Amino acid sequence: MSDISTAKALIARFIDKLDQAATDSETRAVFEAACAENLKYRGVHPFNELQGPQAVADQVWSPLKAAMPMLQRRPDIFLGGHNNLPGQSGLWVVQMGNFLGDFNESWLAIPPTQKTTYVPYVSFYRIEGNKIAEVVEFLDIFAVISQAGLNPWLAEHSGGFIMSPGPITHDGVMQSPQDAGETKKTFDLTYDMLADLAKSYTSPTDHMAQFWHPDMNWFGPTGIGASLGFPGYRRGHTGPFEHKLDTVDILTEEITAAEGNFSGVMWWPCLRMRNTGNYMGVPANDALAEMRVVDMYRRDGDKLAENWIFIDMLHYLLGQGIDVLVSIQKGT
Repeated sequence: MSDISTAKALIARFIDKLDQAATDSETRAVFEAACAENLKYRGVHPFNELQGPQAVADQVWSPLKAAMPMLQRRPDIFLGGHNNLPGQSGLWVVQMGNFLGDFNESWLAIPPTQKTTYVPYVSFYRIEGNKIAEVVEFLDIFAVISQAGLNPWLAEHSGGFIMSPGPITHDGVMQSPQDAGETKKTFDLTYDMLADLAKSYTSPTDHMAQFWHPDMNWFGPTGIGASLGFPGYRRGHTGPFEHKLDTVDILTEEITAAEGNFSGVMWWPCLRMRNTGNYMGVPANDALAEMRVVDMYRRDGDKLAENWIFIDMLHYLLGQGIDVLVSIQKGT
């Protein structure tokens, strides 16, 4: 087996055991068996940065499993690859999809709905010495808040509020090795598109025509929503994003891993921005707020055809002085 195949098999076993484990001691044992003692974890607010497998098991996974005792993992993309960015390294395995949970108990102060609830997720695992050495994980907590009826800005979604589907080609969960040439094409196209985008962080017509399929699908995070095709993308994302936000800093990506026709990119943080135009329905303010971002892509020929985006919205809102979880806890 190649190192990528070995790494993906390791993560597949870890995920299977995690999904079957009961909360607390069983979940902790799964993490301790698969992860390095000095595991580095970066997650969305309120988890942020954690150290060690026990902390991740106890603070992230056991509470979620307790709140949603029936929790089904539905992966849409599963890839492995080396981080080939200049000056970066590491073997990463990435899984993206949705959890479906029966939301029976409170989670992070969010009251249970007693209904099936979806939780979009993407997890980046860095493998070193046959152990998980680092995890970057985005759980769309804002989606759960919105389904519980507690997102006061939901009506301001510029895109559709939906559970994002997987690739239209249904081939994102890659179990067998992929062609190295196709992988390189995906990495190069992703890298070139982002390098061009970073020149101004706008999406003019020539940029879109050069890099994107005209029938593209763009699935944004809760707070923005989904858009289809160039017109929908302009209306549902780039128009509000470019006109209601002032980009102060653009940072370079930390991880880009590709396999076959798919790639995953992570920035921590990605952007520092000012909300100058009531973005997402939040009143304009002078705060400089960070966006932590993950992008997943599917290539079709020489164009990008689909894009799934995760933004740590609770962290972004916190940067503007809005602590969503505290407000929910206080009932305000």
